[in-house]
Amino acid sequence: MQAKALVLVLSVALAGCQTQSGDTVIAPVPVPGANHALQMSNTPDVGYNPDDKEDRERHALNYLKSRCPAGRVIKESAIETGTDDLGRPVRTYMLYVKC
Repeated sequence: MQAKALVLVLSVALAGCQTQSGDTVIAPVPVPGANHALQMSNTPDVGYNPDDKEDRERHALNYLKSRCPAGRVIKESAIETGTDDLGRPVRTYMLYVKC
């Protein structure tokens, strides 16, 4: 639980240093061994289920393809932030990628 809170605090504190595209954000890396940290909200899209681990990893690695062509997800965490208007859980996923 403390790790999730730390990730959330770091993400908010370092917001000025982030590169953003839609619902995916590249943030500074607080995890040893990772080269990139991606913050992803669980906003669904056509052909993409953000709550499916394989879809998230595929999306993250495609997003970083030019920076990290041989990347792999080494760690992942989820931060529960409540529910949306339809009662669907709202989460922010942090994926840590090593090149």
